[in-house]
Amino acid sequence: MAEELQEMYAEHTGKVSDKWSLYLGKYNSVFNSYKDKPIRLLEIGIQNGGSLEVWSRFFPNARKIVGCDINQECALLEYDDPRIVVIVGDANTKETQTDVLEQSPVFDLIIDDGSHRSGDILRSFSRYFPILEDGGIFVVEDLHCSYWQEYEGGLFYPFSSITFFKRIVDILNHEHWGANKINTAILSGFFRKYQFEISDEILQHIHSVEFINSMCIIKKRVPDLNKLGARFIAGTIETVVSGMTGLHSSQALTPTQINNVWTVRDIPPDEELADRLADLAVRDKQIDTLNKAITELQSSLSWRITRPFRIAANRIRSMKSR
Repeated sequence: MAEELQEMYAEHTGKVSDKWSLYLGKYNSVFNSYKDKPIRLLEIGIQNGGSLEVWSRFFPNARKIVGCDINQECALLEYDDPRIVVIVGDANTKETQTDVLEQSPVFDLIIDDGSHRSGDILRSFSRYFPILEDGGIFVVEDLHCSYWQEYEGGLFYPFSSITFFKRIVDILNHEHWGANKINTAILSGFFRKYQFEISDEILQHIHSVEFINSMCIIKKRVPDLNKLGARFIAGTIETVVSGMTGLHSSQALTPTQINNVWTVRDIPPDEELADRLADLAVRDKQIDTLNKAITELQSSLSWRITRPFRIAANRIRSMKSR
């Protein structure tokens, strides 16, 4: 029986690796079919570098295992396994990406365990998903950070990384929208916010999006394998609903949604709400400034109006005291 990833971590004594226990079980099942293949793996964010040692053991026939980290101290990491290479630099720069591509022009498995900031996660996805082989897997770890303000997130924040990957689920079902919109239409807000792009052509290669606690797993396949395809009817006896056999090999029909207000919107409602709330915050600040100005003006006017009376009263008191 093949050794499981959990066992490898339990026995590991080399460089430190930090993974949540839930991840180990999921990786074991998701990566199992790649275990004996000559895969090429890229991990963004390696910290002490222990995961690369474990991956080299889990994938004994791997051709290349590349780790990338922005921490300059990672240059001190050394490995006996010649398949393991560490690249020091910001994965979201052209220079570092060039260094990565020199090790392998494409990868079969990519793991993002980098900064966990929404902007970095989405820029990394747009930069490295295109070089993932069809049939490969892209994994984003530690998405719980997407719920924290410190990592460009929040439970209802429309531009968090978790919101982005939720929206990718809609792209999987693009052929059923019933509207003349390209895939990228619902991601334009993210493109503007974090200054990146993903082409419609690349998005068509997304086969599935799976979420577990704090992790998202995206599988890549050729576009034809991502469509709903023809209807497949089996059997000949139609006791309850008749006419079904005649639908064999038919295509799905999507009713037009040009009058559906929840489909024809230019931007998603949560992004529009964010814009409106931002506008209201600016107006509230302007109103607060105007209220302060009015209060100061009223105080000044009150002082000017009552000044003659105060002077007269002082004179009367002065005359009485003589």
